[in-house]
Amino acid sequence: MAGSSPSPPGDGSRGPDGDPSGLTPAKLREIALTALIGGGVTALFTLLVEGMRALGTGLTLLISAVIGLAVAVLLTLGHFSRFLRRLLEPVKRVVTRRRAAATAGTGGPDRPPSRRRQRLERAVLRLSAGYVGVLLGAAVVMVPWGAVKGGAWLSHRIQPPDCERPLELRVITAPENVLALRESVALFIRSRLVDGCAPYAISVGVAPSIGELAYALGDNWYRDDVRQEGGEPFRRLYGPRADAWIATSTGEADLVSDEMRAGGATLRIGPAVASDRLVIGMISGRAEDIRERLPLERPGSHSLRDLWTAIRSEAGMSVSYPQPELSTAGLAAVSDLLLLDGEADGTADGEADDAADDVVDREQRGIVAESVSSLLCQFKTAAQGTGGENLARSLAVVVPFHSLTDYNNGRFNDPRCPEGASSGRNKLREFSSPGLSRLDYPFVTIDWPKERSGERAAGLDLLRGWLTTHPLFGDGAGGRPETGAAVRGLKDLRDAQNEFFDLLPRVDAEIALDVSGSMAAPPRSLLVRLREAFPDVKPVITPRDDLTLSSFSRVGGKTRVRELQPSVSREEFDELTKSVIGATGRGSDAPVSDMIMNLNGRAGSPGRALVVVTDGGVFDNERPGESVGRTLARASHVTDLYVLALGDNGCDRSPPRRGKYRACVETGTDMQQALRHLISSMRGEARR
Repeated sequence: MAGSSPSPPGDGSRGPDGDPSGLTPAKLREIALTALIGGGVTALFTLLVEGMRALGTGLTLLISAVIGLAVAVLLTLGHFSRFLRRLLEPVKRVVTRRRAAATAGTGGPDRPPSRRRQRLERAVLRLSAGYVGVLLGAAVVMVPWGAVKGGAWLSHRIQPPDCERPLELRVITAPENVLALRESVALFIRSRLVDGCAPYAISVGVAPSIGELAYALGDNWYRDDVRQEGGEPFRRLYGPRADAWIATSTGEADLVSDEMRAGGATLRIGPAVASDRLVIGMISGRAEDIRERLPLERPGSHSLRDLWTAIRSEAGMSVSYPQPELSTAGLAAVSDLLLLDGEADGTADGEADDAADDVVDREQRGIVAESVSSLLCQFKTAAQGTGGENLARSLAVVVPFHSLTDYNNGRFNDPRCPEGASSGRNKLREFSSPGLSRLDYPFVTIDWPKERSGERAAGLDLLRGWLTTHPLFGDGAGGRPETGAAVRGLKDLRDAQNEFFDLLPRVDAEIALDVSGSMAAPPRSLLVRLREAFPDVKPVITPRDDLTLSSFSRVGGKTRVRELQPSVSREEFDELTKSVIGATGRGSDAPVSDMIMNLNGRAGSPGRALVVVTDGGVFDNERPGESVGRTLARASHVTDLYVLALGDNGCDRSPPRRGKYRACVETGTDMQQALRHLISSMRGEARR
């Protein structure tokens, strides 16, 4: 209107809706009540969750029941309800005023609210009263409890309590289970805190392979004597002595127990603390291709034969699994795959032999791993390198489902593995089948002779019970195993071991060890590192293999080649290891061509492979006019040449492209894995 002027602030004028302008006491109460209800929901949920963690589900539900009873009593008495009505009356007046203004704005009569609206408003008021009553009742119980707990926490931070020394326990398991077990053990210890003090200190370690574990448990946890250095006053252990073992399967526990010698530890196989299954994993793009090749059936119900045919025969992919000599998951995979040999009706004997050969293909596109963790780590590292996309598309892996999930989430037990979760296209997708093993992970208590302790037994019983009710992989990580999936028992695993070794190609090789002075140079002698690593090759040597050991160096201007150990197989492998341990460095680098011709004269027909273990450039130390390639061509009794490159020099950048030269393996920081990789490469070449 002309000539009008805005009202000065604070004059009590009303806006268009008839409500006083500004933050009136009624609005403040409305805002406060809204905040109380919103914050109360969050607080009540938080208190309920934290209460269940701290007090347990049963006690928390009991407290909630008491609170509910108290609220019911308050509402029945009526005094509390009337108090809340008075508290909410300003809000009701604001709502009524706004409704009246809205009605006036439409020009309609100011009719009283309907009975339905009145009943609804009364119901909302009662619900609000009940809700606030629940909040206040919870506060009566939880606020003092929170104050006591918070005070205790603050007191422990300011002045930590003087705790008694906790009972130390050691639990071992396969590498792929270590992360999950450590997390579960940490939760167990937290649940047992008394006044901020932990009664147990539980460490988690990696279990040795089946053969090494059986030896250690039968010999008071000592390592094989062949590892001893001459002047050591003590015997070596497999790390801290284990009190319990989470086996991969009951069959593994039975196999280790059966192979232990008498007089050692006693194994008590307890209940399962996890449930999982083997799956075949591959990147997403290849998984879609394989699904199109499979019969139309429910996912997870395809036979292993159908999966194997689609993956190997039709798609032409390689299938890799951990080395069965070192990993029980790998042995279970071989046990499953060997059952395909002659499984189908009408399979000819020759076709059955081809199928068995296909199952134990040891070339595996360059990925040879002693554990599930190592296999997946190498797969990820290789997939991110040069040509990695082609490798990822051509390779499938057989691993437990929880390990495949860890891979996709970027969880590795090895700091050398690439960090971060896998991207969408590089994520592994699984194929499960009733023909693939189920894994039950029993808790195995290890009782050492003359070392029984009631306190230790009680602690292990508590841990076993807690892990039983809090499984490592939830309900099997990938859900319940498919119908028909079986846990491979003692006989299944032993038969798989024997048949696998029979099917492996035989390795017949001369190992030529460079003992020049540079191999023994400080600060970290390569010969010493080799001595430490060499015994770990034994599990991958079969009874049919034949190895000899010689040393070579240049002393007094002449190449000297000395035989250190004649023909040995798995049974005599310790003798070969002792010869490596006894080797000492002297002289300078010798031309490899001289060493080759020297050994060629000793070898018999039809010849054998030659493995050169050195720290220098094998092809860069030749006399003018000589070359390793030409020498190999003249050496009729040397069939193949392999090189194991120690130290920082690595492999030669320009090796012969043709002829008998096969491969060079750089050890890097993991000499044990490099040695195993070399043996596996030789088996792959022998298969051709």
